[in-house]
Amino acid sequence: MDNKIFSREIIGKEVETITGRTVGKLEDLVIDTVDGSIKYLLVSASGKVIGEEHKVDDKGRLVVETDRIRFDGNKIIIN
Repeated sequence: MDNKIFSREIIGKEVETITGRTVGKLEDLVIDTVDGSIKYLLVSASGKVIGEEHKVDDKGRLVVETDRIRFDGNKIIIN
């Protein structure tokens, strides 16, 4: 299963910006039930994250679109 990853392998991973600032930890994934794609990552933020407004869910987690992320070893990077 090349270029595939299981959710259990990434839940709890550190999430950072491209400049290396810690955003928080990956808490959950939102999956589109129609096409099966991952739509968003839900990140529990650690303090003030980024200087711009963010989408948050009803539990206060950051909602990160998957087209803005990449994996780098043990971290998830937000572009």
